[in-house]
Amino acid sequence: MRATQPVRPAAAFLLLIVMGSLIAGKAQVSKSNPPPVDEGQEEVVANQANKTPNEIEELRKEVQELRALVLQQQQALLKIQERIDANAPSAGANGLVARTVPVSLDRDSVNRHDSEEGSAPTPAISQPKAQKEAPLLAGWNGQHFFLRSADGNFEANLSGYAQVDFRGFQRGNHPPNTFLIRRARLGLEGKLLRDFDFKIEGDFADTTSTLLRDFWIRFPRNQALVLTFGQFRVPYSQEEIRRDAEQDFVERSLVNNLAPSRSPGVMISGVLHKGVIEYQLGAFNAKGLLALNTVGTAETTGRLRFKPWNKSDNQWTKGFAFGGTYSMGRNAINGTSVRGLTESRSFTFFAPETVNGPIIRANGEFTWTIGPAALRGEYDQVNQFRNRLGPHGTNLPGLVAKGYMGQFTYLLTGENKSESGSVTPKHPVYANEKGRRAFGAWELKFRYSSLQLADGTARSNRAQTLYTGVNWYLTNYVRYVFDLGFERFRNPVLTPNPGDRSFFVTLSRIQVMW
Repeated sequence: MRATQPVRPAAAFLLLIVMGSLIAGKAQVSKSNPPPVDEGQEEVVANQANKTPNEIEELRKEVQELRALVLQQQQALLKIQERIDANAPSAGANGLVARTVPVSLDRDSVNRHDSEEGSAPTPAISQPKAQKEAPLLAGWNGQHFFLRSADGNFEANLSGYAQVDFRGFQRGNHPPNTFLIRRARLGLEGKLLRDFDFKIEGDFADTTSTLLRDFWIRFPRNQALVLTFGQFRVPYSQEEIRRDAEQDFVERSLVNNLAPSRSPGVMISGVLHKGVIEYQLGAFNAKGLLALNTVGTAETTGRLRFKPWNKSDNQWTKGFAFGGTYSMGRNAINGTSVRGLTESRSFTFFAPETVNGPIIRANGEFTWTIGPAALRGEYDQVNQFRNRLGPHGTNLPGLVAKGYMGQFTYLLTGENKSESGSVTPKHPVYANEKGRRAFGAWELKFRYSSLQLADGTARSNRAQTLYTGVNWYLTNYVRYVFDLGFERFRNPVLTPNPGDRSFFVTLSRIQVMW
């Protein structure tokens, strides 16, 4: 059913002015240019000049009726204008533009009575008043629940995801098979005063009482220069930077042991030449979530990434990107080194050591996406000094950790694989475009990773893992992840269960996000 088209206030007001002008013009002509009369009509004119009081009262009533009609039209215009102001947000709020009336009506003037003459209220026209406070708009934008002001100065999106995992072991002296809530995140992100972005996210599945994950404010002056401060991911390792909900495997690879993850700090970043060059430069505590720095020197991290064929139309080269990161910091006496933790997060094959002095991190990485396929690789190395930790304050050999990984994924159902890792199935299970059931998107995957840690003495160990599996994207919001892995240690003496060199691992996950 077609909605009734409201009367345009400007057209109604113009019509009112024209009617008033015609009435006033006729009265003025009658008063200033009376029609000529002959001698036979002089008596009629004289009689009109000597009207009785009853006739004058009738004329007064007619004038009052005309004024009441004008008032009624003015009040109708007021209601229409108020309805438009309330329902049509101004420009900048999701692309909507408010319809405005060139002039507005002053309600106080309309309701003012002429007490001296006892006549009906006289409408008045005034200049537009200051804009009313913008109302809040709420709803669902197809991905998140949102709340925003009509003027665009404030916007907040509620997002989150939950991950329910299963870990199973098929060989050796292994931990018990178990279910667990891996993550239960809830976040709020959006804009403040148009110029500031913000995000706050907590993990309700955390068992260390460190609820807060992200809390940052970003000032995106332009694409080339963005300032971010708060707690967020240190820009080291492309695998670490990718969101937890967008990882291709249940857990990140072995080399992720060398990444500092989230930390309080400040960073400038930007994108140059339409995405060809990306950079990040920041200073961080790099001691963990909400952790204070233990030395007076911040860990400085710089990252450069290049996508040389970003503007090309060639699908074989457009998705190729490479880059690297270099980071320098310092550990205090009795600091702890990086550790060796398996991808199943069930075994520590190299326990942390005590370190003191500089820490240097270096990284090289690449990503190559071609339609439904994606190839990713990464190399990481960390050097941690052990100054004055030997006998009589001598320096001990530093700890060196080296790791690399390579992975390949392919979408069997033909969807394109984006660099971020998120996938939108062409035929979702519960939301087929024709209202019929479908099979979602299916992805095949492989990954190999290796990590070696040594302290310059006899203490050294290396782990290697090989994982394969499938990902099933039921809809944009529901995903099932299945990994079958093989984990092997070179020196089983350093493992929690000496004598166990290898394990077969089954990992699975159900993820729901919004």
